[in-house]
Amino acid sequence: MDQTQQVPSGTGPTLPAGEGRLVFAVSTAGGAIPLAGAEVTVRRRRSVADGSGGEVMAVVYSDSDGKTDVIPLPAPARSLSLTPPRAGTPAPYALYDAEVILPAYYTQTFTRIPVFDGITSIQQAALIPLPENGFEDGLRPDGERVTEGMAPGL
Repeated sequence: MDQTQQVPSGTGPTLPAGEGRLVFAVSTAGGAIPLAGAEVTVRRRRSVADGSGGEVMAVVYSDSDGKTDVIPLPAPARSLSLTPPRAGTPAPYALYDAEVILPAYYTQTFTRIPVFDGITSIQQAALIPLPENGFEDGLRPDGERVTEGMAPGL
């Protein structure tokens, strides 16, 4: 029995249904330190043609290993990948956008994440810490700069 559903391609035809899966691995220090508690929001890719899409598909959090739960997402059936692509034919994958947020770290945004039917993909998210004062410009809250090694003004 061939199921069909609307897939997040952004344009209209109803395609054979499939399901791909996505897991995020959130870390810092070049992947050496896993980060727990990061909020990951996955959205349908917004269509450039008509502006449709963009709805939230899942919100998950990273665990102590830095990994999120598996996120099941609609994708075109893998049978679409059996023939070479031609102009006007649908892609054999769906595209999603995601945002990874954790306090004290810069937010990381991903666009055009491909999801294939029957495949579990792991998206690495290596977050960069904010400066210790929590301000993106690295200045002290009062704007004062401290330069070490300057000759004292006598």
